[in-house]
Order: sequence, then structure tokens, then C-alpha cells
Amino acid sequence: MFSALCSSLTVPVTTKPRPTRKQSRSLPSFTIFSELSTKQRRSASYHPTIWETKHIESFVTPYNCEYELHSAPLEELKNISRCSLKTTKDSCILLKRIDSIQRLGVAYHFEDEIEEANNKSAVCFGGKKDVFDRFRGQDGRFLDSLSGDVEGLLSLYEASHLGMPGENALEETKNFTIRKLQYFSTVKMDGSLAKLIEQSLRVFEARNFIDIYHMDETKSPTLLELAQLDYNLVQSVYQKELKELASWWRDSGFKENLAFARDRLIENYLCALGIIFEPHLSKCRIGLTKFVWILDIYDDIYGSLDELERFTNAVNRSYLVEARWFSSEYTPSLDEYLENAWTSVGGHAATVQAYIF
Repeated sequence: MFSALCSSLTVPVTTKPRPTRKQSRSLPSFTIFSELSTKQRRSASYHPTIWETKHIESFVTPYNCEYELHSAPLEELKNISRCSLKTTKDSCILLKRIDSIQRLGVAYHFEDEIEEANNKSAVCFGGKKDVFDRFRGQDGRFLDSLSGDVEGLLSLYEASHLGMPGENALEETKNFTIRKLQYFSTVKMDGSLAKLIEQSLRVFEARNFIDIYHMDETKSPTLLELAQLDYNLVQSVYQKELKELASWWRDSGFKENLAFARDRLIENYLCALGIIFEPHLSKCRIGLTKFVWILDIYDDIYGSLDELERFTNAVNRSYLVEARWFSSEYTPSLDEYLENAWTSVGGHAATVQAYIF
């Protein structure tokens, strides 16, 4: 799976010690990590990481984050694709093009155009509760003619995940499409039943769909070229970030000084990548990776049961206080608010992060 971050497209493209903080207010419930003494900390004897620092630092790509060198062809391809979206009149063709753009991982370049197109489509089609009835016969069963339409079955399958609990029609649609799609073994169906685009990491979905889109007879060559170039440029950004994080991990000495810690830098990075994928948000992604790593150590591993219970209760109490203020339309004083907010906004974790990073 992680190979999507390691190798470029083969298709040629033309173009330390814990910090101490001076307490300014009484926070008795948050002395949980100050009693380091004789407590035995659990260890699960985690297996070593398969992603050694030297392995990460060996990642290579011919693009090397040189956005400036590729900005002109990238902008040209974006403008051509943007113009195509605006001039497409057929709603079905337009929606299919938008679906391809999203799966190719370049939708963040066309957010305004996609929103405008979706708004127009919503007006044209509307949302009806009995929309799936058109695919059923008089006996209430799904039409047999749907069985050979892989594209249509995949669309129905994805649409069936957009319902709310208790919508039986959507559950029936999902079960029907799963049964029918299991008979096919086409490239496009590979992995489709396991995950939806909304449940996939953008970079993995894009890498997979680029190959699929390349074989699509109705593809847009310009859009395909844009997706290939964008993928390689974004991949180079991710690789640079991983090298920086690997160097930070090694130089910080966490592995040697915190024997209980899991060396899971790559997994934590993927967590951040799933939340923030845009290439220009590099600093935020790096910071979030480090933040997730701290939570993983202290919340999931280092804390004893008593400490974790106190931690959870303190957080829950702070949220409950804010809920009571809101419900009673009470406006707290600044000091009163800050004393509670220090817990609810994660002030302690932010302090640790700021100290280490």
C-alpha cells in the first residue's frame, strides 16, 4: 500500500526530558504524568518498524518538489481542464468527469467548478426517496438487466452508502450490487467493494485510478496528463516530508531514551495524510504527525489505567462545563473561561508539542 509514496509513475509525463510548565492556575486533575516514580509502565514488546530511517531517506523522485519548474505546464493543464468543465452541457458527462477528477486526486484544483456543477445537478435531478425504484421490476426485485452493467452497479453500490440508518431501500441496493459485482474481476472493480473513495487515502486512490483511467476510451488526455504530473509533484512533497520526519525522529533520540515507545513514524504520517493531503499544507502535516505520535505514546502506551481514567474524566468535565454555560446562556469571566479551556482545547498536549518541536 505504501508503495504509492515510494515510487513515481512509470507513465512518462511530457511536461527528551518531559517539559515542565509553571502553573498559573490550579489544575489538580492534570498532574497525571508528573508522578513518574516507581510505577510500572506497560510494554507490549512491539515489533520493530519495517521502515528504517535509511530506507526512508533512500526514496528518490526526479521531481524533487520543484514546483517552480513545473508550474507553467501544470497551470496550463489546469486551465484547459477547467474550461472543459465549464463548457460541458450534458449533465451526465459532466458528473462523470467530476467523478474522474476526484478519483484522480486533482479535485482540490477545481473546488469552485465542482461546487457549481454539483449545485446545478442538484437542481436538475433533486433527491427523491424512491429514486431506486426505477431499477426494480413490478415484483419489487432489481432488474436482471442491471447485472451486466459494471459501471452502473458500481455507481449504485457507492450511492447505497449515502443513506441513513433504517433506510432499507439503500441496504437492499447495497446487498444486491455486492452479489452481482462479486461475479466480475475487472481491473476497475479491484478494491472497489473493499473501500469507497471517501474512505480511501487520496494518494492511494489516485495511483490506482490513473491506470484505470488510462484505459478508459472516453478519457480526457489533458486530464490524464494533469493527474500524472500532479501525482508526481505531490509525491515528491510527501517524500521530502518523510525524510524530514525521519531525521527528526533519529536526532531527537526518542528510540533510545523512551524504550516503551513504538517506532511508528510512517503510520502516524499516514494518519496526518488522511486528514491534510494538500501539498501546500506541508508544515501543518508535519506538525500533526508529531502531535499524533505524542498522543500515541502517552495516551495509548505510557499511561497507567488510573492515569488514563483521570485524564479522560478531566476532559469530559471540561466539555460538560462548556455545555452548561451554553445551555444556561452564561458568559464566564476570562479567568474562569481560560481555566476550563486549558483542558478542553488540549493545552497540555500543545505545550508538550511546542517544547519538543
